[in-house]
Amino acid sequence: MDDRSRSAVLGPRLASPPRAEDGPTVTSRLVDTALVRTASDPRWTVTCVEYPYGVVRLERKARLTQIVVGDHVGSSESLQRGESFAAAACTADGELLVAVRAAPPAIVVNRHACRTRPCDGAAHDTEFPAAGERLILLSCAVFEAVPDVLVDGVNGVASGRLTTQDPESLLIDLVGAAACGAGVIVDHHPWVGSGP
Repeated sequence: MDDRSRSAVLGPRLASPPRAEDGPTVTSRLVDTALVRTASDPRWTVTCVEYPYGVVRLERKARLTQIVVGDHVGSSESLQRGESFAAAACTADGELLVAVRAAPPAIVVNRHACRTRPCDGAAHDTEFPAAGERLILLSCAVFEAVPDVLVDGVNGVASGRLTTQDPESLLIDLVGAAACGAGVIVDHHPWVGSGP
């Protein structure tokens, strides 16, 4: 009996659990005028919402997930030229690098507090978020259309909304209020396993 016949008799094999180096599982769907994407791996879950004129570039490289959030202004190369953007890089080791260029800072929230990244007007910042912390990146168009979104969001820390609300629903609430632009939520998961 050859291997193919044996596997037909024994049934399908159980797949091994995903490993960080296998890359994230990505899903996409439309909700009204928004494109919603979710990428998951053992360490991070990245939820992206793009409304008209919003752009999220999500790329997976070896042991690294890169996210760039911006606005599509004029040419398709505006995001590549780096006119304004907020970006994050999530490593398999749990490190998070956040950078902005002519864009509002990202916010890192937990159940009790909120802080901006990069802090003190720096162009970039490194963070090792604790399990359960959430990074929120929003494009300039969101802040221009709904200037109080950050204040309202920070006030949401007191209610726990920023850390407990489903990331897709939260982004649709925040970015959908502007009806343009893009946003990303990066959720950090506790490490489960014996190695990275």
